[in-house]
Amino acid sequence: MSLKTVVKVGNITNLSDARYCSGMGVQYLGFSLDKNSASYIDEETLQSIKEWVVGPDIVGELTTSDPGLIGTALATYPIDCIEITHPELLSELSGKALRIILRLDLSSFESTQALRELMKYAQDKVSFFFLEQTADTSVTDSDILALAQQFRIMVAYSINKESVNRWIKGSSIYGIALHGGSEIKPGFKDYDELADILEELEVD
Repeated sequence: MSLKTVVKVGNITNLSDARYCSGMGVQYLGFSLDKNSASYIDEETLQSIKEWVVGPDIVGELTTSDPGLIGTALATYPIDCIEITHPELLSELSGKALRIILRLDLSSFESTQALRELMKYAQDKVSFFFLEQTADTSVTDSDILALAQQFRIMVAYSINKESVNRWIKGSSIYGIALHGGSEIKPGFKDYDELADILEELEVD
């Protein structure tokens, strides 16, 4: 199965999500490696999940600014990419044989120009930019669509069945990001919202 755009599903905590997303053609599966996260997954669980899925890249999601913790994660987890939230780590990580995703919160930027300047600095060090929005921001959707003509951007906010095609149709957006969820009980999931969006993205 193929999708109209690149899709990452993050915060995955169980095999059900991973296998479903893989079968739907999702290209990136994200797992939180932050021990204080409600979605944290240990290396043994991630290894067992990885053995059951074929195709998607496995992304280790980290919010720490501690290079030591990141180094430990890189050495112990079976991941293909690492997602970080601190641009100051890029110089140290860029020498590693691992693709880097830089996660940025639009709410932390005073202007679109400030965002553009950071992206210009980082663009040669990352595979793509993951943009989320946790509070009000002066950066508009039109600004993001314009930036996507210059930078590889994955949009991780305001994504639903109704909006997803508006984001990708006729734009240069690299992809969109969604989230996994908890199992009702082992092996049982409610996929309604995730399924609605992925089905909207299916290539006819």
